[in-house]
Amino acid sequence: MKIRILNKLQVDQVLKAVIPCAKKKDDLYPFTESKPTGLIPVMGKPLVKHIIYNLQELGVDDIYLITNHLEDEFADIFEEYTNVNLIHQEHPTGTADALELCSFIDDDFFVVNGDVIVSEEDLKALKQKHKDSESDATILATEQNKPEKFGVLSITNDRVKSLEEKPEEAENPLVNTGIYIFKPSVFNAIENAGTSDLTDAVKQLVDENDVRFEIAQKYWIDINSPKKLWKADQIKRTNEITEKSISDDAEIHEDASITGNVRVEPKAEIKAGTVIEGDTYIGEEAVIGPNTTVKDSTVGKKSQVRHCAIEEVLTFEKTIVDPNVFIEQSILGEETDVLSNTAIRESFIGPRSYIEINNSIRGVKFVPDARTDLSEISK
Repeated sequence: MKIRILNKLQVDQVLKAVIPCAKKKDDLYPFTESKPTGLIPVMGKPLVKHIIYNLQELGVDDIYLITNHLEDEFADIFEEYTNVNLIHQEHPTGTADALELCSFIDDDFFVVNGDVIVSEEDLKALKQKHKDSESDATILATEQNKPEKFGVLSITNDRVKSLEEKPEEAENPLVNTGIYIFKPSVFNAIENAGTSDLTDAVKQLVDENDVRFEIAQKYWIDINSPKKLWKADQIKRTNEITEKSISDDAEIHEDASITGNVRVEPKAEIKAGTVIEGDTYIGEEAVIGPNTTVKDSTVGKKSQVRHCAIEEVLTFEKTIVDPNVFIEQSILGEETDVLSNTAIRESFIGPRSYIEINNSIRGVKFVPDARTDLSEISK
């Protein structure tokens, strides 16, 4: 086991955190072909950066990322972070195995998977419940319409009485989000359970120790499909961009119109005749316009969108959208180029795809490096 620790602050009674993100998540194809799951962008920022920011706001001083798939990209991004530690997992099996790599932790600590979005408020409530109850483990729970797809909690007052993984018939809609705060005693439970599935260790804690729960009130999404990724971007913007915010270093033409809760990052350029509205995020060095409409969307860093209209769209970095294009309810992977007179609806376009002129595309998932011969690009 090789641990690369950039820095470790010794602060008593401050929680630490483990973020498992070693596995390649095939359910997010085609976007995990070029990016590890934790570095897929939502609202212009990698998933794990959203998690790390929220944890730091709660006083977490040491964060351990468990990595494998495309892990050099994590090293490039977090090289200068003073409290982010990278731990290599040789064989990405289950979450329990990932946690065992952190058995040196001797404080209470968060576990948050790197393929979710969750609000800072819900993490704060979880931390408070754990502090007040002094339990061996505290689980963030939520209600789901189809609880049988998750681990279902049976509760008595604020205690967890049992945890059943994916039951045929759930007795209630309360499920385990996979977000926890543990005491170090969890490492004994993992060893005793003897499996790579963390749920088995948690069940042991439920049977033998005190396990509590807190219900998420704001938002939590397990991003297990491109559609969920698209939804996560929508929810993140709706909840986190609550007012118009335009960087002083952005260039806004006097004939551009920006209304609604819009965030424009530094060095972005909004040209004449552009209309930006709704809950929208414009990344650094993005160029929007002229004569372009962007509504309820994320435009990634260094992207160019001109003489076109996009609505409820997530674009990764360095995408190009040419004139007379209309895109709605879709995702464009990084470095995708969409040429003129094209309409794209409800589709997921893999990274580095090249969509030629005069196309009409609906409900298609494109492989990476796709071209617009539909017999070859869809999967």
